[in-house]
Amino acid sequence: MQLTGGEAVVRTLEAQGVDTVFGMPGVHNLAIYDALRDSGIRHIVARHEQGAAFMADGYARATGRVGVCLCTSGPALLNAATPLGTAYCDSSPVLCIASQIPSYAIGKEKGYIHECRDQLGCVRPVTAWSERANAVASIPSVLNEAFVRMRNGRPRPVVVEIPCDVLDGRDNAKFPPVDATQPAAADGPATQQEQIERAVRLLRQARRPIIWAGGGVTISGGSDQVRQLAELLGAPVLTTVQGKGSIPEDHPLALGSIPVHPTVVDYLASCDVMLAVGTRFTEEDTLEFSIQVPPTMIHVEIDPEEVGRNYAPTLAVVGDARHVLGQMLLHLADDSSRSSDRAEEVATLRQRILRDCRDLAPAGVELVETLRLALPRQTVVVSDLAIGAYWCRRLFDVYEPRSFIYPWGFCTLGFGLPAGIGAKAARPDRPVVVLTGDGGFMFNCQELAVSAQFQLPVIVVLFNNRGFGVMRPQQQVRYGRTLAVDLVNPDFDLLAQSFGFAARRVSEIPELGPAVAAAVESETTCLIEVTADLPLQVMEPAMRRIHLALTAN
Repeated sequence: MQLTGGEAVVRTLEAQGVDTVFGMPGVHNLAIYDALRDSGIRHIVARHEQGAAFMADGYARATGRVGVCLCTSGPALLNAATPLGTAYCDSSPVLCIASQIPSYAIGKEKGYIHECRDQLGCVRPVTAWSERANAVASIPSVLNEAFVRMRNGRPRPVVVEIPCDVLDGRDNAKFPPVDATQPAAADGPATQQEQIERAVRLLRQARRPIIWAGGGVTISGGSDQVRQLAELLGAPVLTTVQGKGSIPEDHPLALGSIPVHPTVVDYLASCDVMLAVGTRFTEEDTLEFSIQVPPTMIHVEIDPEEVGRNYAPTLAVVGDARHVLGQMLLHLADDSSRSSDRAEEVATLRQRILRDCRDLAPAGVELVETLRLALPRQTVVVSDLAIGAYWCRRLFDVYEPRSFIYPWGFCTLGFGLPAGIGAKAARPDRPVVVLTGDGGFMFNCQELAVSAQFQLPVIVVLFNNRGFGVMRPQQQVRYGRTLAVDLVNPDFDLLAQSFGFAARRVSEIPELGPAVAAAVESETTCLIEVTADLPLQVMEPAMRRIHLALTAN
């Protein structure tokens, strides 16, 4: 049966189990859009390619499935490059399908519209793999290879480009059977049984073990194994921001995502063995690599290139987190030499940290506690970069994986709203709350139209300090003056109402709880503008020093 290239794209996506794509039509990719008219795949049209790719990323992070975005050639794909870089840094499986100018003109700089001298070269630094389908018949195999790469090992974004003459052309295409489900153990590198047994011996010898859980735990679906192992060893669990939800943060052994607090840095020195799982030991999670890990460190990581990059382990186990931890549990199940339960010291430590933060910056702690009390347990929280989000990334309790979405590695302004819409498209059964600032919100505020058009309700909590509120105090402390950090904003209430949404402005933190609770109850999109002054987050030493300098004056 002959198909157009556009039909071959859609047929392959259907075979891979894709139910939703995000994107924008352009003159070069209209064959895909025509084919989508006859498909059961839901298409959500964004207002900017950056928004579409962020939506695909939010969808992927909320589900663990591949998020798909469509864009046309040249500037459209380059608009998606920033979200692809965000997905790359945070190991999120996003597939971007881009069109190209006609095959015969690629690289010749003849002056075609949307012509880019090396389109794939532009996105290679922010993708794990990029390829061109040069014929209708090759489209299924190229796209299937993209899914294989995202579903095996460490997931990262990929780009497939297809010239417009291929999309418009007709030919026979073969569709081999595919398994559209996620592999049980992510089919990562073969796990060395000998290394697992050595790791078990080290854990048996530990008297004060601690678990450091990163985003790889979430990606692998290994949160249950982390919890069981923590209970078996009596080991406290620290998480990175990407690892939030690896263990419910009201569990007696959950320390939270607070490895950077001075009290926790000291606490790590009292531990003798660390089991680090699915983590890169990034600069911000380790205070510029200054945190001292326990003398014995076992690193479980699916990407062999990450092992020893920043911290040299005593023992490395290269493999999928869920599979490796499951094997460890089998070895330890009948172990009678279990370490003592340290739940009481975990509770004491958490109380001490909370008290310290409250003494220094009470409004920040009040914000976190207000939001946690107002939001249902199963809420998905999606952060942009804003002072309020910075407080929540450390102190907001998260109870399950994939319910706290944060642009960690790239730290990308403008991520919050479109990623929240993507998360809502993926999880319509859950409230989705976006934490953003006025600066970041204005990057992609036009995507409110998508929430309206496709009835994807999100609650936007917008912290409005009329500027780039994290940069302003840094300039003040470092230079004694500021530049380019004060912003003129629209009336956010009127902006929300112009899209048909409810809006509310609160000037005090206590007013926020009832406003959020009412928005959750309404099950509609609502923008809550918060004008209360918020202090800098004081968890990280650098921000703490700036806060202390400001409050001392």
